Amino acid sequence: MRATEIPCRRAAGLLLILALLLATAAPAPAGAALPVLDDPAVAGPPPEAWPEPAATEVPATSWVLVEASTGQRLAEHDAEELRPVASTIKVLTALTVVQRADLDEEVTVGREVLVEGASVGLQPGDTWTVGDLLEAILVRSGNDAAEALARHVGGDTQRFLELMEADIEALGLDARDLVSPTGLDDANRLSALDLATIARAALAEPELRPLLALRETTTPVVGPRENRNELLQRYDGATGVKTGFTLAAGNSLIASAQRDGRELIAVVLDAGDDPARFEQAAQLLDLGFDDFTRHELTSVVDLAVAGGWQTFTAGPVTVSAPGAATPDLVLDLPARVPETSLSLQAVVDGTVLAGVDAVADTSGAFEPARAEAADPAADPPAARLGQALVDGAYASLRAAAAADTLR
Repeated sequence: MRATEIPCRRAAGLLLILALLLATAAPAPAGAALPVLDDPAVAGPPPEAWPEPAATEVPATSWVLVEASTGQRLAEHDAEELRPVASTIKVLTALTVVQRADLDEEVTVGREVLVEGASVGLQPGDTWTVGDLLEAILVRSGNDAAEALARHVGGDTQRFLELMEADIEALGLDARDLVSPTGLDDANRLSALDLATIARAALAEPELRPLLALRETTTPVVGPRENRNELLQRYDGATGVKTGFTLAAGNSLIASAQRDGRELIAVVLDAGDDPARFEQAAQLLDLGFDDFTRHELTSVVDLAVAGGWQTFTAGPVTVSAPGAATPDLVLDLPARVPETSLSLQAVVDGTVLAGVDAVADTSGAFEPARAEAADPAADPPAARLGQALVDGAYASLRAAAAADTLR
């Protein structure tokens, strides 16, 4: 019996050690899915003729203004340039945390919290909740709190950074190599446009959005303190989101505000001495609210086909444009009626902003007026057109339009 028991005990011990090693090496759980961000219907930079602030009003090295709901860029300067972003990276840190940890989870901090820079006074052995630590990094930019959360969620900082990088790609952004969840290391390089997209996702996260808008927080060591984002105290409708500063990054800010059902996000990087970043972000937000209008575009197109009509429906498509301009959906008349979708263009002041698909109604049901038109007794010529004649008619219309003889 004993000769049999000893190997069994050794095997059990080896299995236990193996299980512990696997648990240590395993990556942190993927967590819940990130908020789904629709791709901007209007992608790319805004038209050159659109309103933008004077260089003296927003002299930041790079900046961008976007619609939060759609991601459409309204104005920008070097928005895709990769730069050090300092503590604005903590918006991504917080977003990565809330996908994988509950706000009421307790975190016992270790020596990782003994870091330089902004701090909320954490000491090894302290116990805080995830929610309290998130407040500390978003309101007071606590580097110690960011490190504690990284260790709690990822097991170690490097694995947490890998999760952050995965989240960047999940948001549809190009891959980025990150080296710090705090932003203290200026090797973190993102663009103003990257940060605007990350902010869109953070504002769309129900657990995170209220924390981004907090005007102050109270921590056990330093007591009540106001949010470092001064716009939350002084800009009408401000909703967040985060400041950042290192010598290489300069004073930077992601700012958001909401008015009349619209929310805008302004990002300014390397804006100069304070309070310049707050003033410049406010200039951008004012530009968006005062000089741009959001439009919902829809279109129903009926095209004659053999035996009746084919209906195509586009939209609603959300497009923002300068206040005096009226965007519209314009049909590029096809050579023949397509079976599934029809291509339209969102156009403002002669400039094409985006391509829009109008989807065919495949139910086979016609509106009463269309059914009457397809009745041979009601409209014999239209009803008796063969497919070849219909295609020929559309080809003739296209040719006339190309020759500018169609009136």
